[in-house]
Amino acid sequence: MKSLDELDVRYRPSANLTDLKYFAQMQDSRPADTPDHSAKKWDQRAEFWQKERQNQRKGDGRVYSAVKLLQQRGILHADCDVVDIGCGPGRFVAEFAKNSRSVLGLDISEKMVAHGMEHIRNQGITNASMRACDFQSIDIEQEGYKRRFDLAFSSMTPAIHGMEGLIKLMDMSRAWCCNVTHLSGCNHLRSQIMQEVFGREMPRQWSGRWFYSLFNVLFLMGYNPETSYETRHQEIYVEADKEYVAFMMEHMLPQCERTQENAMKIFVWLQAHIDRDGRLLEVTDSTYGTILWDIRDKTERPDYAIVEQGVL
Repeated sequence: MKSLDELDVRYRPSANLTDLKYFAQMQDSRPADTPDHSAKKWDQRAEFWQKERQNQRKGDGRVYSAVKLLQQRGILHADCDVVDIGCGPGRFVAEFAKNSRSVLGLDISEKMVAHGMEHIRNQGITNASMRACDFQSIDIEQEGYKRRFDLAFSSMTPAIHGMEGLIKLMDMSRAWCCNVTHLSGCNHLRSQIMQEVFGREMPRQWSGRWFYSLFNVLFLMGYNPETSYETRHQEIYVEADKEYVAFMMEHMLPQCERTQENAMKIFVWLQAHIDRDGRLLEVTDSTYGTILWDIRDKTERPDYAIVEQGVL
């Protein structure tokens, strides 16, 4: 991973470099018990997510909101080419393809890509493709991806955390970039299980520091990032099986507590609360933040340290 000093001079403004380094470090940092982002782990999630989609429990509300926003801004249209980085099972890819000339999805998980391509084919979509690759190591110039797309998009992916991934995203675009981030959320079922099974409160889920740091990084680099927010309420029925228990453990407990004993405790609780169809109602309230910026719209920022000293 390159340091800020090693990156292209275009992205290292002479003014505010100290502040930029501070927010870049925040953008690249990882909190304790960050979920495993290996290809193997995403392959495991792919199977769970595919099952959720087949059972029509994977809501696409965020996808439709993103499409609506980008259409309203005149960014997503019939003559644009789009890349979705960290595309997962292709939910955004499929919807973007219905509203653009072409879409490419990139993801580290081969199983995500396989399920996504199956979904795309089943919908009769012919202007979209997906590829399994590690975004951190891919050479976009060699692959012909540099300045190839009108929109470089990412949603809920660790692929662009850190300056190198962020700049690679921007170098793929000839116009717009968009990032959607999870700011906060409460899964009421998990909270209830944490309280009744483990006798403690569910830790507050706040990952908004990436949104906060990304905005500041872009602003200090001279871009004009636009922000918007969305609060979403979702109610779905889930099956209380062992796959769901494993998914719950990953999002509820620190690594050291993800034991077979605790998995059994959760499974027993779920079985005691299922309805006649073997399901439970999962209610989630979440807030998402979107940052949209035009790479062509860039200016020189003043040295804000001078402002603090009373010079300006």
